[in-house]
Amino acid sequence: MPAGFMTYSKSYFSDLLAWALFTNRVELAGVFWSKCKNQLLTAVMASSLLKNMAENASSTKDRQLHEELMNHSRLFEERVIHMQTALYEESEYEAMLLMEVMEKSWGIQVSPMICAYEHNMIDVIGHPCIQRHLNRIWYNEQTCLSIDTSAAAAKWMDWLGNACCCCVNGHDPFFRAWFSPLMTFFIHYMFVMGVIVGFSAFLMTNLRIISNIYDIGIYEWLLYLWLIADILEEFVFPILIRRNYFRSRKHTCMFKFKRFVFNVWNLLTYLSYAVILMAVCMRIVNSSDFHRMTLRLYSLGLFLMYMRFLQCMIVQSYFGPKIIMIGEMLLELIKFAWILIVFMMCTGVLYHANMYPSHYDMWSTKGVQYWRIWKIISLPYWQIYGELFLEEIQGASCSPPPGQNNANGTCTFVRTEWENNPEIERCVEYDWAVLIIAAIYMLITNLLLVNLIIALFTSRFEEVQKDSDRLWKFWRYSIIMKYRNRDPVPLNLLFLPWKLIRTNCMCNGQVKGGNVIQEAQNLHAVKCLYIQSTKTT
Repeated sequence: MPAGFMTYSKSYFSDLLAWALFTNRVELAGVFWSKCKNQLLTAVMASSLLKNMAENASSTKDRQLHEELMNHSRLFEERVIHMQTALYEESEYEAMLLMEVMEKSWGIQVSPMICAYEHNMIDVIGHPCIQRHLNRIWYNEQTCLSIDTSAAAAKWMDWLGNACCCCVNGHDPFFRAWFSPLMTFFIHYMFVMGVIVGFSAFLMTNLRIISNIYDIGIYEWLLYLWLIADILEEFVFPILIRRNYFRSRKHTCMFKFKRFVFNVWNLLTYLSYAVILMAVCMRIVNSSDFHRMTLRLYSLGLFLMYMRFLQCMIVQSYFGPKIIMIGEMLLELIKFAWILIVFMMCTGVLYHANMYPSHYDMWSTKGVQYWRIWKIISLPYWQIYGELFLEEIQGASCSPPPGQNNANGTCTFVRTEWENNPEIERCVEYDWAVLIIAAIYMLITNLLLVNLIIALFTSRFEEVQKDSDRLWKFWRYSIIMKYRNRDPVPLNLLFLPWKLIRTNCMCNGQVKGGNVIQEAQNLHAVKCLYIQSTKTT
């Protein structure tokens, strides 16, 4: 049979598979899939497509269709894992190579590994085939070398031995170790640690109003240099160095937004940029009025830098699952916080209305710190932790009769005084109803809500602990692939010319083309259908 006819028929089956997926024909989709080319990649994309369709069905409240599409998606994901296992058992290196082969399916050029990661296929990324390939990339891969020329071992001690001595194993392993993603990762975070230490020293000792450029210390200059290099590495260099990749990988704005929002490290990174840049702008104003706010923004930026530093622990098998647990529990706490906010605002308004009746000056023009919203929130918030504040609620510290100040002058009943001078607090007017409100609020929060969040944490902890290893492998993939294509900051400013030459004149490290073990894929696709059919019967 002519080769052109075979190619045409393969494309024909891909179109039929797309029709079967959109109409949710499970059996026909399996048959058409087995006849397609690149069954592994096609199964990954089919599972991703069905999962997206299920999410759309869920948004329309069609639960039955949602479950059917999710079951169909899981069926294709099982086929991916089955083919990974079978191909990996037959030929380890070829199976690992197949994970990065850039092929086209339905007009989209992507590798199975990238597609599985972009659509959160955790079990596929956690498969030993991909994990071993990630180890090779992490320790000793050079992107321009074929897979057979790289050392088979991918262990920490082997990498360290290659990096420390070039006399034992030769120059090639030595250079591979020094240009590995692990070395990039290590050097990058050594610089990050130094920047954090310098940032802390600058914040505690050298943050003063500047009169000329010589008032800017060495710690501050180093911080700005690192910040510029890091922003360039995040935003500018990927476009310059990997522009062909970005042109070929076109996602919708909603897809990019979801990928951004659900990655906490992206949020921390961009938020730290925004906060520090705001602090720099206020520092440029060089006014004593903004000096305190500048200090607050720099402090918040330093806190975010410390939180970003936790990312370096994800690649470690012990700390990684713990960091993931903290993130999952924090997400659960943020969701539950909305319930607490409702109770806090409700109780705070009731407190304020009865303790300070007819207090119309809620948004003082004297400063944000004098707004009454802080007074409304603070009392019920601290009561969650068991603080009673009975003296403040009863007005015990404000015993003088109306029209006079209390003994120590911290509050007053005279309206003109607390209106004109926000430093003087208005005295509390005693009302027995406030005690009843406080008793009911503390009963609900301390006995019900606090114990409820503890129970939720316990349940969520067990779930996350059960899946922590799978989640860790998934996040580990993102770290390894990120540092595969970047340089340590701020050394990236020195490496930029070499990167541009390498991108335009040399190979880019992407594995393309070829019918990589296509015959084996055809065979195992049929076997997979047979195994699944016997299970259902």
